[in-house]
Amino acid sequence: MKLRNIALCLLLVGGLSASCIREDNSDCYNTYRLALSYLGDGTTEIFQQKINRVDLYVFDQNSNCVSSNRLSDAEMQAQLVTLPPLDPGDYRFVFVGNAYETKVENLDSKDLSKITFAADDYINGETVSGNDSLYWSSIDYTIEPFSAYEKEETKTAYFASSHYNIIVEVVNAPENIGKHPKIELVGVSPQTDFHNTAKGQATDYIMETEHDGIKTTTAVNNIMRHKNHKDVYLRVTGEDGTPVAIINFDEHIERFKEFINPELHECTIPFLIEFGTPGYPVPDDNICLEVTISIPSWFIQLVTPDFKK
Repeated sequence: MKLRNIALCLLLVGGLSASCIREDNSDCYNTYRLALSYLGDGTTEIFQQKINRVDLYVFDQNSNCVSSNRLSDAEMQAQLVTLPPLDPGDYRFVFVGNAYETKVENLDSKDLSKITFAADDYINGETVSGNDSLYWSSIDYTIEPFSAYEKEETKTAYFASSHYNIIVEVVNAPENIGKHPKIELVGVSPQTDFHNTAKGQATDYIMETEHDGIKTTTAVNNIMRHKNHKDVYLRVTGEDGTPVAIINFDEHIERFKEFINPELHECTIPFLIEFGTPGYPVPDDNICLEVTISIPSWFIQLVTPDFKK
């Protein structure tokens, strides 16, 4: 029986090989590969440090989505994808990285500007706290007809960031504001299309917060990489619903442009909201404290290691 199985396997292999030397080459394909790369804002490869999961979408020349799949662990580790057999023609490959709590919509629209990815909560009509640390890549590839000589080709898909990292610290908040003030991101673009352009009806995010048990409330999350900062605000609201700080993103970025560059792939936009006079204790009965808006000193030192106070 084992000899019979071996003989059958040999016949199958022989049949597959023969199919590529007949005049009908319909079962024959060249080998095309895509290498995956993310350099961030430097020249060193940091794909493995920043991108942990990738979904691939394949579109034909009519923008029909003909295939989609999640890359395997082996492909992620090797940063190399061997393309599946495809009919000759022009294709576009779109990669979305780190889509853990992110969904893709409108794949059948035949228009990459209408195909979008967004937070699950946004798509489900629920309150959004932020986005995944998303990355994107797009590359065109021409699949040629098979010829007498098999062809092997590898192109590189370079990833770009699709998000900004937002860090908010609220320090010395008085009792009437509470240990967990409401921290909102107002007027945020909730979607990004397959051209890596943020869009969608302006939406408010409510960030999740943590308190250190002493004096600082912190909120950390991501938003889509919107281009218009003029209509986006950070709003901090006390427990009684009264806004205690409203900060325009455009003005904040301009004020601290030495440390915040929204053109960078790895861009963090930090906020520090301090109540009372810095360096002095906050009296328990003072409910009308001065509010100072700045950025954390640790962030300044991180961006400029030689910074000295």
